[in-house]
Order: sequence, then C-alpha cells, then structure tokens
Amino acid sequence: MRRAVAGIALAAVLACWIPASSPGGAAETPPPAAIRLTNYADGETVRFPVPVLRGTLADAAQAAVTLVNTSSDRDTREMRGLAHKGKFKALAELVPGPNKLILRAGKDALGFTLVYKPQTNSYFVRCVYLTDNSGATEFQTPLKDDPQDYAGKLDTAMKIMQTFTAERNYDLGFGRRTFNLELDEMGKVKVHVFKQPEPASVYCAMNDQAWWGRVAGELAKSLPARHSKTVVIAAYTRFDPETRKVRGHTALGGGDMALFGSGNLFTWPSRLADVQPAFMDARRIDPKVSFDDSVGRSTFWGAASTTLGATLHELAHTFGLPHSREPLDILSRGFDYFNRVFTFEDPPSGHSARSVEFAEKDVACFAPVSAAALIPSRWFAMDEKTYGSRGETTARLDEASRMIVVESTQPIRYIGFDRRGDAAYHVVPPEGSRKMELPLKDIAARVKASGFHLRIIDDQGGITHASIVAGAFVQTWQFASITEPWTDPTAPVPLSDARLKEIEASAAAAKPATSSAGFIDFTKQFPADKQADIAAYAFRAIKSSAARRVKILTGSDDALRVWLNGKLLKQVLALRAAQMDSESSTAELQPGENRLLVEVSQAGGGWGLYLRFEDADGTPLRLDDSGELVKVPLAP
Repeated sequence: MRRAVAGIALAAVLACWIPASSPGGAAETPPPAAIRLTNYADGETVRFPVPVLRGTLADAAQAAVTLVNTSSDRDTREMRGLAHKGKFKALAELVPGPNKLILRAGKDALGFTLVYKPQTNSYFVRCVYLTDNSGATEFQTPLKDDPQDYAGKLDTAMKIMQTFTAERNYDLGFGRRTFNLELDEMGKVKVHVFKQPEPASVYCAMNDQAWWGRVAGELAKSLPARHSKTVVIAAYTRFDPETRKVRGHTALGGGDMALFGSGNLFTWPSRLADVQPAFMDARRIDPKVSFDDSVGRSTFWGAASTTLGATLHELAHTFGLPHSREPLDILSRGFDYFNRVFTFEDPPSGHSARSVEFAEKDVACFAPVSAAALIPSRWFAMDEKTYGSRGETTARLDEASRMIVVESTQPIRYIGFDRRGDAAYHVVPPEGSRKMELPLKDIAARVKASGFHLRIIDDQGGITHASIVAGAFVQTWQFASITEPWTDPTAPVPLSDARLKEIEASAAAAKPATSSAGFIDFTKQFPADKQADIAAYAFRAIKSSAARRVKILTGSDDALRVWLNGKLLKQVLALRAAQMDSESSTAELQPGENRLLVEVSQAGGGWGLYLRFEDADGTPLRLDDSGELVKVPLAP
C-alpha cells in the first residue's frame, strides 16, 4: 500500500516536534499518527467519484469517523464512516477537480486532497429501470411509507459497484481500473426508465432466457446505446406469500445486458451516506411475507449484500468473464460478501446470533483469474482510446511437441483456461507477446482436465474463444439438407420417429464437411436467410470393434439434442453461447457402426457445436482415419 502524506492536523504536530536524543545518541521513535490514511496519498488522482478510504486511528476506542469534503456543496459533503479497533473505512463523494477533505475521529483530524478526474472512456455502463406497459415504477416492499426512491437506490448501487471494482483491482496490484458510468451534470447516474409493451404477466410467464432475450431485443430497438453494457432492474418482480414463489425475478448476464429482479430493492441504500448503515442493518426479513434472497441470513444487510453483489456478478458476465472456482470471487459465491469491502464485521443474522468479525482474506474480490481479464477490456480503458482492428488470433495443439500454441496479429494480453464454464487458470504473457507456447501437460495439470476452453484477449480488447483437448473434437460431420422451424425456445422441435429417420438418412447421404477447429460453426453450412428460429442436424458414423461404454461431452449454441442409434441421449433447452464440455452423456457403443445424430437449434446470433469423446475412465479419445475411437496421451 502507498504511504499517505501527513494531513493538516498531523502536519501541525510534526512541525513543532523535535526528536530527542537517547543516552546512546539515537533519536526516539516518533509517536504514531493520530489518523493515518493507508490506501490513498495526499494529492492522488482518482478516476471515479466515490472512493472508500481506509486507514488507522491511534484512538482505538473510536467507533466512527466523519469525512467532510469542503470542496463540495452536495448533500454528501459530510458523511460518517465506520471505525473498528483502530481502523476506519469511510466513503467520500468527489466533485471534478481538487477535493479538500477533512477526516475527523474524536478530537483528531487529518486533512488531505484528492483530485477527481472523470473518465473519458466512451465504452460505459448504463442503468435501466424496467416497467411493464402500465409504466408503474413501484417495487415490492414490506416497509410502510417506503419512499420508493428507485432512482436514488440505483444511483447508489451503480456507484458502489464501480467503487468495489476499482478498490479490489487496486488491492491486487492492477491499479484502480474500473468501468465508466453514465452520469448527469450533477454527478448522478442516469437511470433510464423503460416501459415494455406488454403487461407484467406476459414477462413473468417466460423462462429466464426467453425473458432476457425479449428485454435485450426491446432495448436494442427502442433505447440503443453504442459501446454500452446495461444493468437492467425489473420493477415488476413480485413475491407471492401464499405460494412462496417469486415472479419476474432472475439473475442473468451476458452479451451486453445484465438483468436482475427488484425483489430485495427495499434493502438497498438510497444515498451514499446510507451505504454502511445498510450493510449494518440487522432487521429481519420475514420469508413468509417478503422475498428473501440472502442465503439464509434473513436480514436487510444480508439481502442487500447478496443482491448488490449478484448484480455486479451478472454485469461482470457482460465483460466476458465466466464463473470462477475461487470461493470469494464475485464470479462465484463471493458476491454474498460484497458488504465486506465497506464494513468490518457481519451483523447478527440467521447464520449467527452475534456479529462476526472477518479478516481481510475473507473479503469479496475479483480473483486474479477474473481481474486480469478485465484490465485489457475496452470497458476498463479509463480514457478515450482509438482502437485498431482486433487481432486475428488462433490457438492450436501441436501434436508433435504437445505444446499449446497461441498466436495473434496483436499483442496478447491475457490467456484464460476454463473448464466446464468455470475460469480455472490464466496466463498474462510478457508485454508485446504475439506468440505463446505452453506445455499441454502443465496446463492440463493446473486446470485438472485434459480439455479446456481458451479465452484470449488481445491489446485491442478483442476476445477470441478456442478449445484445446488432449484427444480431439469430432470435426468431420455430414449435414442434413432437412431443417425444422424452432419458434418456441421453451420447447424442443416436435419430431416423429419417421421424421427423425428421414433426417438421419438425409445427413448420412451428404458429403462430409471438415472444420479446422473444434467448434463446428453451423453458420458456415447454411445460407444467411436460414440462420434464425431453426433446427439443423449433423451426422457422424462411429465404429467400434466391440461393445464399449463412452462419455459424449457436448456444448452448443443454442439448444441441443443427441441421438445414438436412434435413442435420445441428451436434451438441453437453452439460449446460450457454446462452451466445450457443458454437459456429458454416457453412451453404449455397439460392435460395428454406430449412428450419431445431433440437433442444434438456433434462435439467433452464434450457432454451433462442440462434441468430443472420453473413455469410461475419463481418458480423452479421438477418431482415427477409419472412424474408430482411440486413446490419446497428454505428453508425447
């Protein structure tokens, strides 16, 4: 951490202090500073409006501090912060330019300056409050005379999510890199109220993916914004005490939009001055009356922490981050502990009758595997930047050396290795690197898998997805000329046995097509006017010299069905991006030829398939020239 420069009160003390000499001639150690700021230096420039200030107090009995921004005339000019056992955390809202701040604890005071220089990055995050066709903005609440200040709550939420991201990146050594917000001239987050064309009942009846897709489509048409990621909060989320079910709620992020329900919006702070009190609010939530999204803590603070953290989790998905295996990562269940960046202890809850003090290692974060992928993102550039073309990037396995070779026309900034949708390991290449060679055996040991998905981010913020597997994906397929309409993403395409046989015969008679990559891109097999609301079929014959059990690992964009010898093995109804090994099926190969038929249904956008085999013991398999499955070792 940086050493803070002494402030007003401390400077006055030091100006009068003359070190005394001990009998041995050595100067005495000066007394500790009454107030010491440990995470900012006097005169430091800040690129976001709400820093959380941390430091120490000589008077460990103090339970609170007061922060005054003498340069501001806003209602956040003066705010209280928390003190605990000689440490403090306090929020400050800065105005553009130099901000002269005074931090007080009892009779002690520390003066210092922070300079707020707003970001100029044109890639930004915006906030939308979603209503149905009634335009009603009221959210559900158990509080009498709730002021229904959704705009204040969303302004505060977006700012502290920005702050959390900046401070936790700083703690990892990445600097205070964070996303830009859409602010008005008074420094408030612009909250766009968007009225959907149909009643809430229509949207509440949809599954999560269909609802997300509808909202994304409506926003793109009616409220477009170039270079934006959007946090959408639905006003019409409703909990039914009789059925104990909640309607109009989801936590779903990807593409350019994160969608979240308002079921616990009543627990969110409406002002920056209320942030720390909200995270210390131990009032109980009655789960018989209200939605309780607090993982059993059943308190206002628990619900606020989980739902604010989960909203940031979904926003992080829009930046291209997958889930993580690190327990305190925002991309895993770390979002339950979002509060801890701003507090020193968890108040009483359904988990503990007493307050629980936590250590710094137990604070939610962006784990390195996640944070390192944010740094080269265009949304984290901080300032306007002219971008060139994104790199032409490839990743392949050199079969002779068993090295993973990653090459790009642009410098490579990040290589992430994911297993079944979770970030498992990452490499930050040396600056300027356009080629990396990594031993397959070493990566497989770290990822704990012989196959993994790669996310490669170049210097222009471009993300390239690729997959490496010790064996091989099935890359040669025969495509049926027959397709089927798929207009209802909540249901599979209806097929009779006769129609299924007809489709399989069409595919088996087709000329084989071989992909150069593990991902089989269906858009290259069908004309542009047949790439939406459609299901297509790929066929492959598999030979086996004897009966054997194998695993078939798949990932698709969008929905998937797999048949082996006419028997349905796997069905996945989803609107999703393709990830290798998203699911697996156990299959029994019969002696001789086995008929594998795959249906991939497409709503829009990307369209394709990953499919590979493993032996019953998990050993990767590949198809040899004859179509037989054979084992492949990790190392030569």
